[in-house]
Parts: sequence; C-alpha cells; structure tokens
Amino acid sequence: MMKFSMNTFLKLCLLDTGEKISELQKRLNGPGGYDFYKPLQRAVRLHSAGEHKKALEVLEAPVNPTERKHNQDAFEKFRTRFGNVRTLYPVDEKGSLKFTSDGIEILPDPLFEITKGGIRQVYCLWPTQSPELTQRYGAVACYIMRSTFKNHPIGNAGFYLADLISGRIYSEKQITNNTSLILSSDAASIGSIIKQI
Repeated sequence: MMKFSMNTFLKLCLLDTGEKISELQKRLNGPGGYDFYKPLQRAVRLHSAGEHKKALEVLEAPVNPTERKHNQDAFEKFRTRFGNVRTLYPVDEKGSLKFTSDGIEILPDPLFEITKGGIRQVYCLWPTQSPELTQRYGAVACYIMRSTFKNHPIGNAGFYLADLISGRIYSEKQITNNTSLILSSDAASIGSIIKQI
C-alpha cells in the first residue's frame, strides 16, 4: 500500500500522464517524498495554539532559502486570512482513506479549525503554486476529508480546503455526483501506473 499525503495525491491528479509517471518513478526510486511545506504545517498549528513566536522560529529553520521563502510567504497568506480569527484552534486528527484494490492510501492533514455562525469549519491548506488547483479537485479534497473523518471526533464539522495561491476556499458545497467517481478513477489510474513501473 503506497501512502500519499492528500496534497501529493491531488498534485498527481492534476498532472498530465507523462508528468504523473515521472513523479511516481521518482517516488518509487527515491527515499520517499520530501515534505517541502512541513514548516508551514507546523507553524500554522503553533500559531493556531497561540504559540506565535514558536511559529515564526519554525519558519526561520529551513536552511534552503527557497524553501524558507515559500513557507514564509504561504504562512503570511494564512495569517492574513485566518490569523486574527478569535475562534482559531489547531487540529491534529489523523486518518486515512484506503483504496485497497489500487494499493493506495490517502492521508489528509487538517491543520486548524474556526467556528463561524456556531458551525465548526476544519481546514486543510493548498500552498502549492504549480500545478494550479482547480475547483474540481478542491471538491475532491473536501470529499476525501469528509470520507476520512466521518467517524472521527471532527466528523460533525464542515471540511474546507484553502488555496493560499489563488485565495479561493473550497467547501463540501462544491462536491457533485461525479466527485466520488473522479476520486476512484484517479486512484485506479495512479494505482495502475504504480503496478506497471
């Protein structure tokens, strides 16, 4: 069973077939995917817990200047949009969505929640500049979160994906009758490529 973070899975879905094969070959031949945005994820959780100074220290830590800048820029976009919300809290729920016959496991990683109009809203973030996130895959992300966490303590919340690049927020309202079909078709396609490499 090959494990993918939800964002890595979405990125693969958004690539054309040639790029998808190339990315999967790199992953299979290398030590596994490098989480470029791990400092962002840690910083968002720390900021959401009120640990603002520690969040900034985490963002300063990467030695690679490109990595440091991308993480800091993404964090600033998060902070501008959500940083001053009074009901901001960190989320650290783990779960996975398995496609056993395709040999794939998707791991969404919700980072924070806010309460709006008495309703909990749980968020994942999309900080990736390329490929560009589409509404279709914003909906797929929300569907993955809903499917993963339906029996978890956060299952009564609404699930959202905030695209830090475009500024758009995707919710479960974007899910259509085709969303589950798109997801299962992509999982089958990626699983098939993995078996053939």
